Amino acid sequence: MSGPLSLLKFQDDTARGVLQRLDATRALYDALPPDADPSHAATVARRNGTVMLCAPTGAGKTLLAAEILARFDPGAPTLWFWFAPFAGLVEQARAVLCRQSPALRLLDLGSDRRIDAVASGGIFVTTWQSVATANQAGRKARSRGDDGASLDDLLTLARAQGMRIGCVVDEAHHGFHKSKEARAFFTDVLRPDFTVMMTATPRDADAVKFERDTGYRVGDPEEWITVARRDGVDAGLLKRGVKLVRFVAADGDLATLVDYERLALHECTQMHRHLQQQLRANGIVLTPLMLVQVPDGTQAMREAQRLLVQQLGFAESAVRIHTANEPDPDLIALANDPTVEVLLFKMAVALGFDAPRAFTLAALRGARDPDFGVQVIGRLMRVHPLLRHRETAPELAHGYVFLANAETQEGLLSAGEMIAKLSTQAPELGTQTVVSVVGSSHTIQVLRTGETASLLIGSSGISLGDDASPALHELGQEAQQLGATMSLFPNLGGPTNSSAAPRALLPDLLARDAARRLSYRLREGVPRELISEALPTIDSDLEQRVVDHLDFSPGVLGSMHQTLTRLLRTERDVFVGVAEERESYVQAQLDAEQVSNKVQRQLGLFDLDQRKLLHLIDERFVCKLAEAGMPAPSDTEALDRALDFVLVHHPELLRNAFKRARMPNVQQRRVALPLALSFDEGRTPSRKNAYGILPDFDSEDEREFALLLDRCDDVLWWHRNPSTGPERLQLYRWNDGAPFHPDFVVAHRGRNCPDHVALVEIKGPRGWGDPLDVKKAQGPAHDDYGRCVFVGREKGGKFQRLQPLEGRLTAHGAFDLAQLRWVEH
Repeated sequence: MSGPLSLLKFQDDTARGVLQRLDATRALYDALPPDADPSHAATVARRNGTVMLCAPTGAGKTLLAAEILARFDPGAPTLWFWFAPFAGLVEQARAVLCRQSPALRLLDLGSDRRIDAVASGGIFVTTWQSVATANQAGRKARSRGDDGASLDDLLTLARAQGMRIGCVVDEAHHGFHKSKEARAFFTDVLRPDFTVMMTATPRDADAVKFERDTGYRVGDPEEWITVARRDGVDAGLLKRGVKLVRFVAADGDLATLVDYERLALHECTQMHRHLQQQLRANGIVLTPLMLVQVPDGTQAMREAQRLLVQQLGFAESAVRIHTANEPDPDLIALANDPTVEVLLFKMAVALGFDAPRAFTLAALRGARDPDFGVQVIGRLMRVHPLLRHRETAPELAHGYVFLANAETQEGLLSAGEMIAKLSTQAPELGTQTVVSVVGSSHTIQVLRTGETASLLIGSSGISLGDDASPALHELGQEAQQLGATMSLFPNLGGPTNSSAAPRALLPDLLARDAARRLSYRLREGVPRELISEALPTIDSDLEQRVVDHLDFSPGVLGSMHQTLTRLLRTERDVFVGVAEERESYVQAQLDAEQVSNKVQRQLGLFDLDQRKLLHLIDERFVCKLAEAGMPAPSDTEALDRALDFVLVHHPELLRNAFKRARMPNVQQRRVALPLALSFDEGRTPSRKNAYGILPDFDSEDEREFALLLDRCDDVLWWHRNPSTGPERLQLYRWNDGAPFHPDFVVAHRGRNCPDHVALVEIKGPRGWGDPLDVKKAQGPAHDDYGRCVFVGREKGGKFQRLQPLEGRLTAHGAFDLAQLRWVEH
């Protein structure tokens, strides 16, 4: 086996920073008198025994931790525990420890649970799962047996013999918080004197949660030992950056019809093969590795493998699948096998395996979680040893992530920002615990960075001076604060009300009140009926009439060959701001299955016999192709696919045909207003409402508009038009048959139409750009009541008259109720 690796300068500086912190903690233990209360050592462990080491994936955290253990002198035999995030990474950690820390004996959890085996110190490399009692392996390690003592007993015996306990947690954020058994083992059984926590995803929230769960203080971010990504780049360990490539459809209607997973795989393959050429051109004999992260599930993996082999031209033997739910030796072996070009793995396995050959990754599902994003980026950040400190093509200095879902890039961008923010720092001292001894007395004090202890010796021993920092009081005051808090609550007991009889009647009174519904009658002067619109009765010839109105012009028919759509391709480095984003365009294949599904949804919008309608459309399609001199597809499947592409490129064809076939026959229908409305509870009175009350509203804007109507003398009455029920007033001619229910029916003095009625729709700013609401405002006027008036306001502002303009509703001056006097057609 090769000897220990020498640390690079930034790694050595980082290791020395951790060692200085551990040495300071050891000095605190050494300062405790032999007869000190055990709680004082526990206080040192909780307050000063934990060091957080944050470094980007690929910067050498495992190497650093192994070197730290090799250099650290704990002052007493120490039993170490190294927790890897997955079982598959245990041997990897053992190999590094064996090389870097040969003097540290590697122990076996199955056979070395004996005090004689650990008396001189050593290290168990394991996982949290192996010590958690919720699984079989954990139960075995935590039980006495022929193979040794229980782990709990072993730790008790080790402490009794003066040994110290150390703990290294690799990827500290992973797994520990999810398992209450792991937390209980750490706090109640392990209770380490020294703890080194390593992570590539440093987050304040994780540290706070660890402190809350365990009582072990990690410190504020400025107290953590951190390594900047720039240090790893300058040392040749990390690539200069990771490019994030995403695709955005220029045509929003076609955005959902693109097979983005196929596109991401195709583009990733193109880059993979370009990098192969660059490596050969630079004289580097290396097979780059393309990673494909797929949704959990065997079927998704098999489909991706099929595309890679059958359509993208990879040899079947070069595309390998890892199906386990966590990294294991098989995954690590595949990542290092030069005959493997493509490695497919599950989302859950993005953590913790080295793949220095990896340059490209196709993410077939997005990464919203920054932690997951950091791990995805980490698989691509490492520089292969053959490329270190060599002048190569610029493309080889980056990794590339191709996203199948552009909308879920947040995790990767957040991860890049998180990593980029890391700066190199190795503070020698964080929050410190000070052991003060005067005579036979000793005390524990907590000092944060920059604070000094202030002690006065009084007749009763050690006391705190008036100028002592508040931090000095932290431990001693915890119990006092708890007691003071409890004293704030006096006895809440007292004389009870003896009037039990009236109380007993209360439930009966409430029940009788609930049974009584309040009724509000329709006011005099309000018409009994309103004039609504109704669709004509469907007859047996409607499908044929719709098809006869289909506009299959030659230009429309030509779209059957438009199987591609143009997408915007954006590329940016996840560590650099959006100003560096590059844009280009690519052609993407529309997915035939998704196109067919969208057409089926179009057909389902109309109350028609779909089978009959499709048959008639097919016949007209073939006929119109012949008239235009265009050859029809030879088989039924190809014909259906061609028709699907025509209909999906022209979604207005069916809507317009249906409208022309049916909308001219829209009829008027009178709807009766209820004679009374009933409610369980009383309603707020209204001066002008048709029932004398304020009904329920869908928004605050509607309520404010109703109050505005109540204050206007020229408003004769108003009614809140319901969206359901037989009494609702509906408009149909605005669209292809979907009903529209204006919010308000308002009778305004002097309006020249039946019952002086105006129809008003209230729209908040969010709806001003809704294409459906724009179409409603543009729709034909009601034959009797005129055009519906659209009104809206910005938050807290005055109501504005809304008019359709350039595809959205736009404010056109202040709205005044006097405008309702005039009928618009």
